[in-house]
Amino acid sequence: MLVAGLLHLQTQSHPQLKFNSLSDRLTHPFDTRLRFRVEQVDPGFGLSREEVIQLAQEAALIWHQGTGRDDLMVYDDNAKLAIKLIYDHRQQEYEALKHTTQKLLQDEAHYQHQAEDLNASKHSIDQQQQNLAQQRKQLETELQALLQRRNQPGRSADQQQQLQQQFLAFQLRTEQFQHAVNDLQQQQLSFNHQVSAYQKNVKQHENNISLAQQRFPPREFHKGIFNGHEIHVYQFAAKADLRLTLAHELGHALGLDHHDDPEALMYPVLGQQNLEYFELRPADKTLLHTRPPTASSSSTLFMRFLSVSATI
Repeated sequence: MLVAGLLHLQTQSHPQLKFNSLSDRLTHPFDTRLRFRVEQVDPGFGLSREEVIQLAQEAALIWHQGTGRDDLMVYDDNAKLAIKLIYDHRQQEYEALKHTTQKLLQDEAHYQHQAEDLNASKHSIDQQQQNLAQQRKQLETELQALLQRRNQPGRSADQQQQLQQQFLAFQLRTEQFQHAVNDLQQQQLSFNHQVSAYQKNVKQHENNISLAQQRFPPREFHKGIFNGHEIHVYQFAAKADLRLTLAHELGHALGLDHHDDPEALMYPVLGQQNLEYFELRPADKTLLHTRPPTASSSSTLFMRFLSVSATI
């Protein structure tokens, strides 16, 4: 009865101890740290067990650095509380979404670059058209002046020869002008083909976006869960994401519920938190200081994915 009373008193004061083994609690009655271990890492995630252990220890460090305490949790290969990374349809669906999104963003960047090139080509063609229009007016003016001089009577032989040379020079400029016109027409034809191909590709891109929106409608992906006995993680984007997911679920193992601050670690949806350089929010610290006497039995973390969108 004395042992049972001691264990009950320990659990009331430090609810995380219910997840430590009985032998550990008896041999270390004053060690109140939550002990956890990494038991399973599905190879589908592409991470080794050692990498996940390191991330789990970094997850615990988030709590220690954020609270200025080092007595909350500790990694222990003999711990009762196990962390399992389970690869299933959730991670597969996320990877498909990530791949599709990356492809659509790459296509959008490519088409944006094409649009900029087409705008530059159009500007060049417009400028050439303006220049040719001015040249045409100048040639028409010169032709009228030459015709008037040719119709004037009483020209000397030298004047006649000079006029003939001016007509030959005018003819050469006219031929050069016509070459420039033909070249511009070819540029315009090529430009029209490029615009047509661009519009066709953009239409296909928009269809791909529509298909992606149908395949990946807005919803919350199930990332991980603390079921009262184990921590299961089903889906994450990168190591930084996994680190924060583990920190969130370890918070539940400490006995913390969710908070409505969207930037808090204990917010039920992971999205607005700074994954790389996260620090505990005041909401997280308040939850820790006011946690109930017994831990929650089951808590889940989600990640919200909005539908894919792109603009061309």
